[in-house]
Amino acid sequence: MLQQKIPATVITGFLGAGKTTLIRNLLQNAGGKRICGAEACTEDDIIELTNGCICCTVADDFIPTMTKLLERENRPDHIVIETSGLALPQPLVAAFNWPEIKTQVTVDGVVTVVDSAAVAAGRFADDHDRVDALRVEDENLDHESPLEELFEDQLTAADLIVLNKTDLIDAAGLQSVRDEVASRTERKPSMIEAKNGEVAAAVLLGLGVGTEDDIANRKSHHEMEHENGEEH
Repeated sequence: MLQQKIPATVITGFLGAGKTTLIRNLLQNAGGKRICGAEACTEDDIIELTNGCICCTVADDFIPTMTKLLERENRPDHIVIETSGLALPQPLVAAFNWPEIKTQVTVDGVVTVVDSAAVAAGRFADDHDRVDALRVEDENLDHESPLEELFEDQLTAADLIVLNKTDLIDAAGLQSVRDEVASRTERKPSMIEAKNGEVAAAVLLGLGVGTEDDIANRKSHHEMEHENGEEH
């Protein structure tokens, strides 16, 4: 009998949007599921991808980590992967099509966490300067793309968008955030509101999308430029 594929949820968003808080809440309220994520596993098992150019390094980092998880005697019911606040989700999702992984794991969904207060104030991240400084520090990251493009790439990859920190803005501000986010992607993933990263596990887990099979429809700006023959 074939083993059922383990679902994996990818959590993405800029530094400070509330990804880690959302994951911590999720793991504390997992409803009996064995979830492997940054707060539930030993340090060796943490999957936090700090390199924005995952497509170049994923074979070195991602595949062995996933293999280790899959070799456990007690296989997890669900895997939660947090990208760094600088990394794009597209290359990571594409990596789930690697032969060693595709037969055992599927991307249940990509969840993009948005800092609503920052967007309402006309920013994409709470601390633009810090995000930019971290990009410069990491030689592997794409330093050229403006944050605006990276924000749009995160939204384009999403199956679910969490508008976090909605308690920090009023109703008019929230509507402006919804309009702004919707205008940034031609795809129209579901949007939900949250404060303090509090989203029910039943909402985050069980999207059942199989995102790796749809990644061709979620191209980043970088990928589009390559296809059009533009130098980056």
